[in-house]
Amino acid sequence: LRVVDDQVAAERRLERLARFDTLTGLVNRAEVIGRLESALEQSQVPGAHLGLLFCDVDHFKKINDTFGHAVGDVVLSTLACRIRQSVRDGDTVGRTGGDEILVLLPGIDSLDEATRIAEEIRSSVSEPIYESGVTITVTLSIGAAQAASGETASTIMARADAAMYGAK
Repeated sequence: LRVVDDQVAAERRLERLARFDTLTGLVNRAEVIGRLESALEQSQVPGAHLGLLFCDVDHFKKINDTFGHAVGDVVLSTLACRIRQSVRDGDTVGRTGGDEILVLLPGIDSLDEATRIAEEIRSSVSEPIYESGVTITVTLSIGAAQAASGETASTIMARADAAMYGAK
């Protein structure tokens, strides 16, 4: 019985590793894109709307270079927690790599609503982070997009990414 329990626990750990980012606890790139693709299929239903936020930590390389990667990891983990707390139940927050985070916003009625959520996120993450005797203030550049009928995951991600670069 113990061997079976250990095997089940190991399978659960592997499943978690396959779907979640170990540093931040957010869903990983493959999982967030899979959820985006699924949400885009659902957004084809009349009345269903989907927004996407593409978030990038401003000057993250400088944080790592100045304070070290351990502090950079704390910054990313803190930001992930703050972003999760800033969004609605049912929204998905995923780390796509490095300092880039996608937020899926199902059921939004307008780009203005996505922008309002983005501003809440920006406000939340701008609070200082105190780590290893230093105070770090972080800003995010966020691009918002609302899914268009028939749009693919790569297309909406590219539009949100372009909007994020416009915000920088």
